Amino acid sequence: MFCDKARAYLSRNKAATFLVCQNVAAHMEATAKSKAPWTDRTSHARQSINANAEKIGNAVIMHVSHGVKYGRFLEEGTAAHDIHLKNAKAFMWAGLPHPISKNPIHHPGTKAMPAVLPAAEAGKVKLKESVMQLWR
Repeated sequence: MFCDKARAYLSRNKAATFLVCQNVAAHMEATAKSKAPWTDRTSHARQSINANAEKIGNAVIMHVSHGVKYGRFLEEGTAAHDIHLKNAKAFMWAGLPHPISKNPIHHPGTKAMPAVLPAAEAGKVKLKESVMQLWR
């Protein structure tokens, strides 16, 4: 009798914990998208931020991540580096008055503009509070 009630309680709370994790994952995704500090050009980076919670056995795995290849560089920035010509004879991009034939050119690097890490840290706090409240 007591064991049946205890098993039912644990089963309900395990299911509720997974739902809490899904809710917090959605909150982390929304936070990362809304507070991303970079200026959008195509919005692909912002739109591709995703978060999820998945149940694997008795464990629940949560993640929030970029869906674009250059997401790491947005989060962490880049160090100063040289850019070398591959097949072209000169560098040219929009807004440049004339081609640059100097090879290589020095790029000063980019500053970090994290969106995912702050959202994950905020989600960690929210998850801890929510799970503590659930299992009281």
